[in-house]
Parts: sequence; C-alpha cells; structure tokens
Amino acid sequence: MAFMTPPAIITPDHFIRIKRALQSALGLIVKLTTFVFIAVFGGLFSSWYVIGYGATFNTERVGPWVKWTMSGRLNSDPYSLIRQDQRAMLIFSSTFVSRYEAAFDNSNRRLHSACHYAIEGPAPSSDWWSLNVYDAEGRLVPNASNRHGFNAATVIPNTDASIRIDLAREARPGNWVPTSRAGRIVVVLELQNRTGDAVVPDDGEELVLPSIRRIDCR
Repeated sequence: MAFMTPPAIITPDHFIRIKRALQSALGLIVKLTTFVFIAVFGGLFSSWYVIGYGATFNTERVGPWVKWTMSGRLNSDPYSLIRQDQRAMLIFSSTFVSRYEAAFDNSNRRLHSACHYAIEGPAPSSDWWSLNVYDAEGRLVPNASNRHGFNAATVIPNTDASIRIDLAREARPGNWVPTSRAGRIVVVLELQNRTGDAVVPDDGEELVLPSIRRIDCR
C-alpha cells in the first residue's frame, strides 16, 4: 500500500516571505519608474531649456543680451540648429556677424509690448549695427509707421554721441519703435565691421552693450 505525502502546511513564515518578496518587487518597480521618469522628462526639459534659452557652451551673455555663438555655422551644435529651424531663422554666421538677442530687461523681467522701454548707452563701436524688434515668434511687429528698428545710419544720437531708442505702443520723441499689441517681444542687435568680421573687443576691453530699462507699463 502506497503512502500518501502529507500536504504542506502553510505557516505564518510563508506569508512573511511572500510579503517581503512582493514589497521588494514593488520597490524595484517604483525605483525603475522614477528613474525612467527623471531620465525622460529631465532630458526633455533640459533640451527645451537649452533650445529656448541657451547654455554656457553655445551662448555668451552681456547683461540682458544673449549671443548664440554657434548660429549659422557648419559645425553648429544640434540645439542651435533646432532653434533656427523652429523659428525659420535665416541668419549670418556668428563668425561674421555678432547677433545679440534680448527677451528680458536689465531687471530680468520679460519684455512685453504693454510696457515702455528705453534702450540706451554708448553707440556700438562697430562700423555697422542694427537694432530691430520682433514678436515672440520671430516676426517683425506690424505697425502703421512701418518702423521696426534703427541702424547706424538712421539713429539720431544724443549730444554726447550715446544713443537712446524707445520701445512703446504710443509715439515717443526721438528714436521710437512701435510695439503695437505684439505681446512678448524680442530685441535683436547685430554688429559687424567693414571687413565682414564679427565684432571682437580689443585685448582687455570688455564689450559694452546698451541697457534695457523699463519705464512703465499699462
């Protein structure tokens, strides 16, 4: 007569081991999910930030002004290329033209057409320069005066050879650029010498660009 194997007896220790195994597996899943979330969304956020605002490896900053040092070059970094494609920008190589953009004033407040700004300081030392105002999408701001900026030939300097350009919805005396109701705006300053080279300060000389001062908002 064959003997039957007695059924296994489930003790409280079995439940404890099963509970610990489930807790360990759940902890591993949580850690993996957290890692993937940080990797994916952290990478997306950092890429978005570098494309929109730049980083130390592809931009130079002078006060509120930002220069994308790799713009228009054959060896341009991927972030600069994506930025140019997104905004449909056709620009000179940064080797030949120093292009500075400002989306914030000197107090780090976002530029907006509802506010009146004074861009003032010494005139750029380059042979040729231009300053134009665009909306957040990179388009010229339409206005009845059909005026979008000034350059070295059209600006009226102050008596001390410095310059002041006012950005506002309502007309202002002197060098005035209408901003209409464009919302967020961006100011672009381009500098170039007669040789076609980008402006580079002399040894030991710091590049000085005009300040952007907010006067009031409505």
